[in-house]
This record gives sequence, C-alpha cells and structure tokens, in this order.
Amino acid sequence: MSSLLHPVGHLPASVYWFRRGLVLFVLALLFFLIFQLFPGGDDPKKSAAVNEPTQTPTPTSKPTKTPTPTPSGKSSDKPSETPSKTPPPQDVKCSASDIKIETLPAVRRVVSGATLNFVVRLDAVSDECKATVDPDSLTVSVTSGTDLIWTTSHCGQAIPKATLVVAKGKEAASTVVWNGHRSGPGCLPGQPVAKPGTYVVKAVFAGRESSAQAFTIT
Repeated sequence: MSSLLHPVGHLPASVYWFRRGLVLFVLALLFFLIFQLFPGGDDPKKSAAVNEPTQTPTPTSKPTKTPTPTPSGKSSDKPSETPSKTPPPQDVKCSASDIKIETLPAVRRVVSGATLNFVVRLDAVSDECKATVDPDSLTVSVTSGTDLIWTTSHCGQAIPKATLVVAKGKEAASTVVWNGHRSGPGCLPGQPVAKPGTYVVKAVFAGRESSAQAFTIT
C-alpha cells in the first residue's frame, strides 16, 4: 500500500504519478464507452422508440370530382320549334261581324244647295280590328223615297282613304262631304241641286249597313 502512495524507482515520483493518472483515465474512458454501448438501465420503450424509424404519415388524397356537364337547353335529337306568333288585334282586318256602323248628318236641317257632312262611325262588337276605309269598302247614299239622289258609288272621291283601329270605347270615324247636288255615273259636274224636302242617308261598310238617318232640306 505504501508503494501506491510513495512510488519507488529510479525515476522521479511525478513520472509515476502521471502514468497512474493516464491508466485511470483510460479505464474511465473504457467504462464510459461500455456504458454508452450497453445502456442496461434505460427504459426499453424509449430505446425502441429511438431505434425504430419514424413513420411519416401519408397524406390521404381526396377523390377528384368530375364536373357534371350543364345542359344547354337545346337537344339535337328534337327539332327546334318556332312558336307561332298571334297578330295583335289591331292587325286583324274588320269583317261585317266585327263591327256595327252608324251614319249621322252633321245637322238635321240645311238650305238647298248647301254642303252637308255625314259622319260614319264604326264601333267594335267584340275584339279590336283594323278597318281600311276607301271607296271599295265604304258607300254612302242619300235617297228620297225610292229616288237615289246621291251616292259615293258615283263619286268615290268623296270617301277619304284611311285606316281606322276599331275598338270598344275608342272613336273610329270618317267624314264624307256631300255637295248638296244629285249625282250620276262618273260624278259629272253640273248636276242639279237637291230640292227642298226630307231625305235619308245610309252607309254600308264591309257588307254591314247602317240604320237610316233623316234630315231636311229647305
């Protein structure tokens, strides 16, 4: 035991102490390495966790949705249909059953040889319609008993051409001017004036006849 504390030899004591320290250092290093290689006191769960490779979670891919095609509203299997257009009422030509007609003298009494206006009024029976007024569709006549005094069949220029929309509650009228004279085929001038007396005026439009309206020439 004394030789450990007091080394004996021909070398200085410091050399022996250095050697002993070196041996102790090597022994301590070996123990440390063995302890690291064989960690007997460690938790086996921790060791297994350290030794096992870490698993990286694989991201779950979401299914891709295929867009549903939007119907275009047209089918190539069916032929395209063009809806029929119903013309507006005012574009429908008036017939005799669509209207009623009335003819009134502007005044009920005139002097012989004076002009007189006749107002021809058209009224709708049901729906609206369009009336084309011309010498072919409208005739106005003045009679005295069975005597034909004057008619637009002789003097078609007395009928003003117009297109009237005939509807309920809407005025549709045409004015025909009589010169107060008799008429003949061709409406030749120089015809005699109508004599004093009682006369009747009537009108016919599209086959519909008005009632007779009386007036007096003095």
